[in-house]
Formats: sequence, C-alpha cells, structure tokens
Amino acid sequence: MTNLATQSVRKYKWKYSGHVAYAVQRATGLGLLFYLFLHVHTIHELRDPAEFDKALIAFRSPVFKLAEIGLLLTVILHALNGIRLTMVDMGVGLTRQRTMFWYFAIGIGALIFIAGAIPMFMHGVLHK
Repeated sequence: MTNLATQSVRKYKWKYSGHVAYAVQRATGLGLLFYLFLHVHTIHELRDPAEFDKALIAFRSPVFKLAEIGLLLTVILHALNGIRLTMVDMGVGLTRQRTMFWYFAIGIGALIFIAGAIPMFMHGVLHK
C-alpha cells in the first residue's frame, strides 16, 4: 500500500502544470519578499561610511555574485509566470496553460536567464 504523498505525485505528475506553476509562483514570491526585507535592512545599516566600505567588499565576493545570479533566476521565473497567469485570467490561452507554462515561463525564462547569468558569472565569479 502506497502512502498519500506517493499517490498525489503519481496523480498530478506533470499532467496538471497549474499546480507546478502555482508552487513556482508562491516560492519565488516568498523568496523575493525575503530579499526585499533583507535589502531594506542592509541599506538601512549602511549609514556609516566604514560599514559601507565593508559592505562593498562583501558585495564583490563570488558567493554574493552567485546569490545575485539566483536572484536573477527568481525574478525571471516570477515575472514570466505572472505574465502567463495574467494572460490566462484574461482568457488568452485557457486551454493551453500547460504549453504556455513550459514554453513561455520555463523555456523563454531559461533563455533570458542564460543570457544574463553568463556575463554575471564571467565577470563576477570567474574574474576574481
């Protein structure tokens, strides 16, 4: 006898892309909300010139640059999936949600991500 989680995975396995899109939209939204609070907190703490100089050194580190690449991925996924959801809500592509998610949000998103991530990686991570 299989458990409920295994049955759910089998039942919804990529057939219902709306569930995957929902999870992606919520996860990226929460990630961006966390980033926004972290960003505002960091800006608030940089009033002292010495702290500002220390922060600039930290912002140039390869680990921080990798985090920026992750932020780029999060913004692209959230934006393109949001556009797709808006189109579906307006009635455009109601019957093609799965195709729109995989080709528009994921496919075009991957191309945009690669176009942005490669220069960021080359100049931010490998340049050190």
